[in-house]
Amino acid sequence: MKGPSQDSMLSRVNDLLASRITMLVSSIWAFYAFVIFGLTPLMWPGYEEQILYWSNFLQLIFLPVITVGTAILNRGAQAQAAEDHETIRRQFALLHEAHDTLGKSLHEIGLGMRELLLHARLDGAAARRATGDSGDTGQKA
Repeated sequence: MKGPSQDSMLSRVNDLLASRITMLVSSIWAFYAFVIFGLTPLMWPGYEEQILYWSNFLQLIFLPVITVGTAILNRGAQAQAAEDHETIRRQFALLHEAHDTLGKSLHEIGLGMRELLLHARLDGAAARRATGDSGDTGQKA
């Protein structure tokens, strides 16, 4: 019976191999090598059957490895996307909170301005009454 450390070690080795092989096979240098390999029957037509065999063998080997490697490499991208989503969600909540605070502050400023204008009018009316000025500019119609 395998213990958890053996499974995780084997899993790490498999993940490492699959991701490295995927990165290697999906490089431009691998493309060049496969093009040259595919053109070898032109140079040595007598080896066409062997080259076809090895070509099929490589396809059978690389297809599952690349599929697994791609899934492994996407884990990191998915984790990063989830982390980015959470960060953006927190920042949006902070912006929403700041917007609410700003709205409340603007409302309080508006109330304060109304109160100041009301006091200014009352003080101006009281000053005119004290001086006996009715607020007319002296013009009559």
